[in-house]
Amino acid sequence: MNWLPAGVVVTLVLLQLSTLPGAISGSVIKAGTALRQPLPNSRLELKGGALTVIARTDANGRFVISNLAPGEYRLTVTSDGFIRQEYSKKIVINREQPTANIGFELEPAPTAAGWILNVYGEPIANLLVEALRRSYDVRGNPGFARAATALTDDRGQYRIFWLDPGEYFFYVSSPLPDDGNAATANIVLPTYFPGVSTAEDAQPVRMNIGREERVDFKLQRAGLWAIKGQTANGFTGRSMAATITLAPPAKDPSLSRYRAQSAPTGPSAGEFSLLGIPPGSYILTAKSGSGAQEFTVVERIELRPVLNPSQPYSIQMMLSPPLSISGRMFVESREATDLRQASVSLVSVDSDLPSPKSVLARPDGQFVLNGVVRGSYVLDIKNLPGDLYLKAARFGDGDALAKPITWESRDQTKPLQILLGSDGGHLPVAAYDGKGELHHDAHFVLAPDGVRRSQREQYRIATSGEDGLAFLRGIPPGSYKLFAWEELEPNAYLNSDYMRLFEGFGLPVNIAAGNNPRLSARLIPR
Repeated sequence: MNWLPAGVVVTLVLLQLSTLPGAISGSVIKAGTALRQPLPNSRLELKGGALTVIARTDANGRFVISNLAPGEYRLTVTSDGFIRQEYSKKIVINREQPTANIGFELEPAPTAAGWILNVYGEPIANLLVEALRRSYDVRGNPGFARAATALTDDRGQYRIFWLDPGEYFFYVSSPLPDDGNAATANIVLPTYFPGVSTAEDAQPVRMNIGREERVDFKLQRAGLWAIKGQTANGFTGRSMAATITLAPPAKDPSLSRYRAQSAPTGPSAGEFSLLGIPPGSYILTAKSGSGAQEFTVVERIELRPVLNPSQPYSIQMMLSPPLSISGRMFVESREATDLRQASVSLVSVDSDLPSPKSVLARPDGQFVLNGVVRGSYVLDIKNLPGDLYLKAARFGDGDALAKPITWESRDQTKPLQILLGSDGGHLPVAAYDGKGELHHDAHFVLAPDGVRRSQREQYRIATSGEDGLAFLRGIPPGSYKLFAWEELEPNAYLNSDYMRLFEGFGLPVNIAAGNNPRLSARLIPR
């Protein structure tokens, strides 16, 4: 037998692997221009299976992505100053259609700009301006999520650019100084547009394609807060030394310059103080020890915007080690059921506070949730087999579905018991747009009728695929209404005021054992 040199064999293999025929090409231009103005250096991201390819347009706005294997792909494009766009359909590459030519026309993105002045009409530098979008927590309570931010310059001006079209709320506050010394910063009363102090009174600003909207503020100066507190062992109630960190929500507390150390012994054991804090919302964390011996507690605090706080903000922080909650899922039916793919989660009611990692159940339904700290949580079960559904749950002696689970350090021995109903139904659904065509990426919500509207576990949600179809499973028996949105904020369907606006769009449906209809819904436009 004649052997080929190893280098020759490798070369032959590489030549075979490099002849992939698929290619996607096209152009990116500015929308609404008769001269087809190209957008050079636009960023294209192609995804298909585990593959992600990044490409850029050339000086003429053209792009080519080659050497693609047969398959289905999604293509999105971003360009500075323009609204991100995803190609409306999946791109199919196969032997019959090895190439595709794609054209994008991008719309200019909205911009918010304005002046921040004090009551004397003088500009204020280094203030944080936030563009906020309406959001909803795991119980449907409304709030705000930060979309973009900017700092005012030395003339009191700011610009927040490249926003998506839609409604925004604007908020101005004093950021925590990098050097931890708020006395040298411009401290103002946190204010929502159009000059109000509470989120309930804030008014939205509509940001339209290609438009620059003026959002100006005139602000009053605010006083600084002092935080004084004590750290103690949550089991014994005795004072203990700890490291305290103060940080705005969604910021890494380890990077905060606002730190304190509570005294380990003596008359002031456990006491700490933080001085010169601007008004606002913060996450206060206390930790003691490390590893298996770590004690911790995380609290949200609100420092009210006042001209001159007369008393310090006082707090007692009860530390405890992150503990475990053991539990088990029981199936109502006596048939053997494998629950290994079912995941169990405790989701913090306050999204800025930590939630323990979700866990998979054992085949017999047993599970252990680790790293649980003091707080309030809602129970979330995913990936139940077939049409099983969450029917009831108890944490100790309390109903774990009627209200959030409030876990205290003394609750470490309480079990979490979950009953799964076996008489659930399923529902194939489809959504049609104004042209009578099936719509992909439609957001379906099956909302229960009557008093069950307040029960989070009774809802079913899904998103349609490329064919415009979706499948809702594990539906508890009862009466419902089916809704379909082109766009839907997470958890918005749990808000009663929001749902009341669209009640007339809902299609009635009744789910009973053995009765699983098929429905088509009208798409609710954005």
